Amino acid sequence: MTRHKFRYRNALEIVAVAILLLACYAIFQKLTSTSAVLLESNLQSNLARASRYLNAPRVDTVLVGSSMTGRLLPSYFKEEGMEMFNLGLDGCHSPFGLEIILMRKDLPKRVLVETASLDHDPNANEKTVREAIQAPTFKIGRVVEAFRPENRPLSLLYWWCKQLSGRKPGGISHPAFMIDEQKGDPTSKSATSELVENDRAIEEILVTLKKRGVDVRLFSIPHSDGWGMPQSGRISKISKDVGIPILEPGVEVAKRTDTLRFTDGAHLDVGSATLISQEIARMLRSQSPIP
Repeated sequence: MTRHKFRYRNALEIVAVAILLLACYAIFQKLTSTSAVLLESNLQSNLARASRYLNAPRVDTVLVGSSMTGRLLPSYFKEEGMEMFNLGLDGCHSPFGLEIILMRKDLPKRVLVETASLDHDPNANEKTVREAIQAPTFKIGRVVEAFRPENRPLSLLYWWCKQLSGRKPGGISHPAFMIDEQKGDPTSKSATSELVENDRAIEEILVTLKKRGVDVRLFSIPHSDGWGMPQSGRISKISKDVGIPILEPGVEVAKRTDTLRFTDGAHLDVGSATLISQEIARMLRSQSPIP
């Protein structure tokens, strides 16, 4: 009997120590507001961005898209005096980011939707993130900040190491491709071509946001050769059908520089991502302000 009591007491002591450590870590999080910006895996990065959005005060402007949009960090916009929330999710399509936006009742005032991933076909990454958002641990994080993905000790350690490594230049340059406006773009599909089947669902979700008072805009992010081309074909048709404008920072940047750098041929490096973020901020400031 004594041996069982000893084991029981040890178990209680372990639980008590765990609770104490968790309480100390929660206090540390509350006092320092320290959280990771870039995380150690695609899934954790996606969950962290979803967590930040769902737990933040009402956001004015949100970027929605894939990992290409994910390179446009909020800090780049902050340097331009603009608050921007980033819902660029690795391996996901833009409509999935819009799905997360609609999980809140208080919608943002303005949403910029990446055109490169404007596809409504669900994939395994989106299914995994959707299921993780419904998991008990994620829901606990809505109340206890220490349980949020961006506050995990491993994620913080990864982010600190990432910061120490410094900003390294990208390894691949892509040239801009400017179009003769009189001849048009010979490589694009006709702007009057029929919509692909799932574009109907894309248009419906964009219209839903508009009806709920959100200023919705498409935006094209440079991601390969020809990044200086304006949008046409399918994207142009969606824009006209729904009645929303397209921001094209690449077209404007191409007037000042003939190359951008990419880490892997598709994702902007730090310098080029900063340049595109600055142009987006400039374009938004030059247009009518959000209410």
